[in-house]
Amino acid sequence: MTEQRHGGASLDGLGLWLAAPAPGDDTDGILERAARASEVAERAGFTSLWVSEPGGRQSEGAPYEAYSLLGALAVRTERIHLGALADGAERRPPSILAKIVTGVDVISHGRAIFTWDPGAGSVDDLDRLVESVSVGRAVLDDERPSLSGSYYSIDGAVNRPAPVQIGGVPIVVVVSGDGQRRADVLDAVAGRVDAVVVHAGADGVEEAVRAIGARGAQGAADASKRPTRVVGVLRASGSPSTHGQRAAELTAAGAAGCLIEVPYPWNPAAVEAWAERR
Repeated sequence: MTEQRHGGASLDGLGLWLAAPAPGDDTDGILERAARASEVAERAGFTSLWVSEPGGRQSEGAPYEAYSLLGALAVRTERIHLGALADGAERRPPSILAKIVTGVDVISHGRAIFTWDPGAGSVDDLDRLVESVSVGRAVLDDERPSLSGSYYSIDGAVNRPAPVQIGGVPIVVVVSGDGQRRADVLDAVAGRVDAVVVHAGADGVEEAVRAIGARGAQGAADASKRPTRVVGVLRASGSPSTHGQRAAELTAAGAAGCLIEVPYPWNPAAVEAWAERR
């Protein structure tokens, strides 16, 4: 595998998550709304921008295709990194997703993020998760990747044009659920991915930091292991005066970054309010 430098620093700091519109929302001008919010976030110093990938279960259908929207936003921004957050439904093989993410990376001149969401499945899904990450990494990093696994196989899957991001495209796994499920997912991906997004409060973030730290200590002699960051999530609701305090609590718990979930219609003023209170 081609040696890559660690690319997870793009997950540090604040990220802006544009939550999906609800069925029935007026989505006219959705690209312009997303572009305005993205431009404000970039000027304010946010390090990453995320769009939701709505599932097909919505009664009125998804309002956009996430990676198409990211491709459009790539030409409206210059520095901010770009990722998508799914709802836990597996809709693409990891090799196809890696190719799509590569397209965003090329268009954005090296700002894409590869995200995998295993959902709240059973412990039996962990082998599939690890294999998915391995396939995604191989397609993103290798010239002619080949891998034969229990769930996925690729044979000379040439990915051209290749990603252009210095340090390689960061791979992120979304960790949902709690208790043993969350602990098992963290144990499976620690040292394999650049970051985990944890849908939990400060206690959950602190737990994830401890789990990844313990796993990292066990594999300290393994040169193939990657430092894995923990990223927390906050929803932009309630009094704006509490936003900074809530983000600070996640940072104090050990989170390297924090994603701020802003509800549709993604009011740029709300984005600016977060920036002022970070």
